Amino acid sequence: FQQENMLVLWVCALVGGVLAQDNSTRAGKTFSLFSIVQFPNEVCTSSSSTTTKGTCYTSSECTSAGGSADGNCAAGFGVCCVISTSTCGSSISTNTTYIRNSGYPSTYTPSTTGSCAYTVNKVQDDICQLRLDFQTFSGLATSTTVGMCTDYVTVAGQTGNDPPAICGTNTGYHMYAEFGTTSTDTATVTFTWGSTTTAKNYNILVRQISCTASWKAPADCTQYFTGIAGSVKSYNFAGGQLLNSQYYTNCIRTEKGYCGIQWKESSTTSPDPFQMTASPKAPAASGIATACPASFIYIPNLSPDGINPLPVPTSSQEYYSTLCGGSVGIDTKDVPMSLTTRQQPFILGVFTDTTTALTSPTTGFNLDYTQIAC
Repeated sequence: FQQENMLVLWVCALVGGVLAQDNSTRAGKTFSLFSIVQFPNEVCTSSSSTTTKGTCYTSSECTSAGGSADGNCAAGFGVCCVISTSTCGSSISTNTTYIRNSGYPSTYTPSTTGSCAYTVNKVQDDICQLRLDFQTFSGLATSTTVGMCTDYVTVAGQTGNDPPAICGTNTGYHMYAEFGTTSTDTATVTFTWGSTTTAKNYNILVRQISCTASWKAPADCTQYFTGIAGSVKSYNFAGGQLLNSQYYTNCIRTEKGYCGIQWKESSTTSPDPFQMTASPKAPAASGIATACPASFIYIPNLSPDGINPLPVPTSSQEYYSTLCGGSVGIDTKDVPMSLTTRQQPFILGVFTDTTTALTSPTTGFNLDYTQIAC
């Protein structure tokens, strides 16, 4: 034992002497038997699914955060840590976190009515927005009163306009809320259960966005779309029913070199791509604000090319801003047409009132957009 200790001491002294000699002849050089690997905690994609996101942590950091390792990152020095919660009343203090129903991916049916809230805390002071991506969202029951929700989810921030309550089927949609400027500001995601017979299934990715991030959405945009072409749908369009109490704005980023945006009904025929009125109807009621007081969309200054006005007297107005009825087109006509606006920023506003009973199938809207070059 003494000999082993002496040998260790002799080896240490020899290494120390070599290091000292080496340092005396090569200034600024150091020698280390160990290297410390550092890497940023960036978003990663799990190995089990290309749609599941995590954060690149060390294995011990992932365990401390309550996550589970799902693949490697940082050249194998880190793990892709997927963090999720299903516990009502939880506080979320990590970025890129999932809110999932109990037992996910299986469905969940609550045994009692009530609510389940999650509080999201800022991960750093410079956070302005919360984005929710509904990777799975189905089974939140609609009411027997068409357009109303029995189950619903709400998102509340500290500033700005909160998104509307939604229910039904919303897989693939997203939603933004404003945190506020104070470091202690929080946001709340609340589920309210009115049905104990409908099985719910949800997997919601919760991400925080820096105030200076280039991908931050403009304030009070409930949905934010990028790219020169895409589509915008009303919440629960996949469920085939327009919802009541919707009052929000969809925003489309103006891409470089583009000055206009063209809108038209989706070529998909089921559900009907445009039914924005209390009762299903074939003709358009575009531009007539009094024709559909219960529900309409708002896109300012529309015409066939966004420059020249609509033909009068065929149209009651030179430019449309409100669209409702059974098709996107000229007043009282049932032939859909493309309409363009040059007014920026590009927006699509949505309004449905809180009380008017809708008649099924008032489907809502599914509109395609294409930006027009300058």
